[in-house]
Amino acid sequence: MRNFFADGLFWLSVACCAIAQFFILRSVRGSRHVPEPSASAPNSGRAMEIMWAVLPAIGLAILLVFTWRAVRAAADSSPAHVLSASVTP
Repeated sequence: MRNFFADGLFWLSVACCAIAQFFILRSVRGSRHVPEPSASAPNSGRAMEIMWAVLPAIGLAILLVFTWRAVRAAADSSPAHVLSASVTP
């Protein structure tokens, strides 16, 4: 029997991460009013901002793939009747 709680928790985590990443990318991509640059503030390009938003998403996707594999391996290797145990006197 599959562990539906672990599957549900995993997919809920994936959905939360996807929603958070969507809003992160939306905030980076969105237009905004930028004041005049001062001499002391470094000028970072939009490509650099997008890179710093996309790289964590890629790392998170890789982590979720490995987590899914671990959950599946644990579910496949667990005995079917965990609660049943034989007691010998």
